[in-house]
Amino acid sequence: MLYTFTSYESVYDLYVAVLKTAIVAAVMLSLLVSMDRLYKVGKYMQVAARAQLTGRKPEHAFQNNTLPDPEQYSLVYPRVAVQLPMFNERAVCQAIIDSACELSWPHNRFKVQVLDDSTDRTTRDLVDDKVVEWRERGVNIEVMRRTNRAGYKAGALKEGLERLAEYDYVAIFDADFKPDTDFLTLTVPYLIDNPEVGYVQTRWVFANPDESYLTKAQEISLNFHCKCEQYVQFATGGFFNFNGTAGIWRRKTIVTVGGWKSRTTVEDMDLSLRTFVNGWKAIYLTETTCINELPASFFAYRKQQHRWTCGPVQLWRKAAVDIWGSSLPLFSKLDLIFCYFGIRKFATHWVSLGFFCTIVPLSVFTPEVSIPLWALVHLPVVVTVTTAVFTPKGWLHCILYVLFENAMGIVKMGAVVAGMLDLKHAQEWVVTTKLGSSDKRPGTQMPTVPVRTCRFYAAEVMFSFFVLASASYGIFSVNKWSFSIFLTLQGLVFFAFGLNMVDCGGLLGGRLGNNVPAKQPKLKAKVEDALGTPTIGRTYTL
Repeated sequence: MLYTFTSYESVYDLYVAVLKTAIVAAVMLSLLVSMDRLYKVGKYMQVAARAQLTGRKPEHAFQNNTLPDPEQYSLVYPRVAVQLPMFNERAVCQAIIDSACELSWPHNRFKVQVLDDSTDRTTRDLVDDKVVEWRERGVNIEVMRRTNRAGYKAGALKEGLERLAEYDYVAIFDADFKPDTDFLTLTVPYLIDNPEVGYVQTRWVFANPDESYLTKAQEISLNFHCKCEQYVQFATGGFFNFNGTAGIWRRKTIVTVGGWKSRTTVEDMDLSLRTFVNGWKAIYLTETTCINELPASFFAYRKQQHRWTCGPVQLWRKAAVDIWGSSLPLFSKLDLIFCYFGIRKFATHWVSLGFFCTIVPLSVFTPEVSIPLWALVHLPVVVTVTTAVFTPKGWLHCILYVLFENAMGIVKMGAVVAGMLDLKHAQEWVVTTKLGSSDKRPGTQMPTVPVRTCRFYAAEVMFSFFVLASASYGIFSVNKWSFSIFLTLQGLVFFAFGLNMVDCGGLLGGRLGNNVPAKQPKLKAKVEDALGTPTIGRTYTL
């Protein structure tokens, strides 16, 4: 019996029994996660086939009438505001203001609201210069600055919304996003013609997936989320969250469901969950896209993933009772609590680190235990390949994707624990630093101040030693070559993460393929003027 020491002749026997139990639990958990993913892929194929055969896509279930000529009938257009929350994002702050002000909409029915919480003087000046420029060109634009960052992004959006009482719809873009000029004309009609719809979300596409191996792994992960998961959830009438940017809200919906709240680090998911629970519908437009930038800084990526992982766990803990007590159908309640949160936002991270990076290496050292080959190899391969197919030529990088996702397990597991226990750093809200790769305007590739980074991560280095030791033992002591090769690669990736070799410019941070920007004139003086400091021996290309 597992619960008493007296049933075992030695501590080692107890360890073996515990490991066997852990393997069974991990295999079952891995099976749940895998089946959920494969179910989504299957539903995607079904929805795509139906759309191909009938010509009717999921969004065709909603009315979408073309708007009249804005020059002749501008007063018919509803009032639309665009909110641009930002914090010390020097590299991209001006580009998003340009993009927002260039959106096609009658100027007498349009407003841009820059929610600038920046403490960096240079960023504030850049924002002010661009606001003055567009105001002189006839755009209704304002900057709102707060004396403190209470509530972070949610707090800024909440205070900004209070000044938009006369506007019907509110679009939101993070600073690194670049909407096309027809964004509003493609999305607003869905809100006008369907009063039951609370928000419209568009699909993310990426400006810099080939910047490094790190950005490529992110592209594969996010493409599956945006192209498959969210699309299937929308097509089947399930819950999909507003992504915090590249979408537009009905102002009435936000107010009705309680407004922006800062109780978690995923204020966007919080608001969209309350919207769903209160009976509002949402639309996901997979063919309307908005380009944005993936973080090439490993330090920034870690902070982003901590926030994205911790927040849903916080929300699960705080909103589960409200979901269960709502008027949703029983199936929707179970799907939200157990599938959406329990499997996708919680169990997935335990499988990555707990199963493949902890239990599997331990099993190499323990000949008394074994893991089914289908759980160790066959099923993970199928899941990986079906995830990668949503990215062009993604299969070329699917092994890289798995290794990187597993290596991020330390960050994500820490975030899960912080969210479950509501630890102090669970409320940490750090803006993801971007380098301006999404800004393709001529003459705008201006370098920024050096990005905050860290050259050594002890947990990843220690995990690399553990995984590499198990791989070596498997190869040289017990002749287990089959999975030891994978463990060797995984250990090396942990080591690369630990020494930050994946940062842009690091050993594994070089640009992929032949997609290398053309060299441009070196303007050192211009750089110094922009930064306000000497370049200290660095030469930048602009």
